[in-house]
Order: sequence, then C-alpha cells, then structure tokens
Amino acid sequence: MFTDADRAVLNESYRNARMGREAINVVIGKVEDDDLALDLNRQACKFVQMEEKMQKEYQKAREMPPEENIINKTMLWGGIQMNTLLNASTEHLADLMIQGNTRGITDLMKVVKANKSVQKEYYELAQELMDFEEKNIEKLKAYLK
Repeated sequence: MFTDADRAVLNESYRNARMGREAINVVIGKVEDDDLALDLNRQACKFVQMEEKMQKEYQKAREMPPEENIINKTMLWGGIQMNTLLNASTEHLADLMIQGNTRGITDLMKVVKANKSVQKEYYELAQELMDFEEKNIEKLKAYLK
C-alpha cells in the first residue's frame, strides 16, 4: 500500500519515463544521423527498463500504474510534428529532446520536493530517472552546433 507521497512520486516517475519513451518513438522516424538514432534507441531502452522497474513496484503494492492519457500522447505527437515540420535537422531534433529531458527533470523534481515523506526506494527510483535524463542531456549536447 502506497502513501500519498509514494504514489505521487511513483506516478510522476512512471509518467516521465513513459513520456520519454514515447517522445523518442515519435522523433526516431525523423532522425537521419546514425549516431543520434543509436543514442536515442539506447535511451528508449533505458526508459523501458525504468518503466518495468516501476511496474514491479505497482504490482508489489497491488496497484495499477496510472493509465495513459491519450490527450497528452496526442499533444506530444502533434507538438513534435509541428516542431519538426520546417526543421528536422539533427541539431533541432537533439534540441527538442534536450528540452523534453529538462522538462522531465523539472516536473519530477517538483513532485519529489513536494512529497518529502516519500519512501527511500521511490525517492531513489525518481533520482535514478533524473540522473539518467541528465546524462541524456549531456549526450545530446554533442549534436548541437
């Protein structure tokens, strides 16, 4: 059984990992640079691993992960399509992904700070995800000119 703080942090972590994976799935078809494609595919695999780790936590607590919000998914897809309509360069795609990772870190950090009583294991999961997104940003910076 989760406390409210545990649920808030785990839900945001799960949403964050799923959103990262989905963004990569939308962007990857526009990538022409093989190195960027490889980096994004590696990131997508790690996001999937993080999602699976969190799903196990939900199962242990006999709870369901939050359902996917189709509106958010549609907005993500539409936003990426609009943002890449006139410019799908490697640099621009990397910049979009940097912005997404930054937003993910910021959103998750806010939830973690608002839920200081969260259990250590869920805090550590959130921290692992934020650290991973920081590394993504550092890797993606190499594609900026």
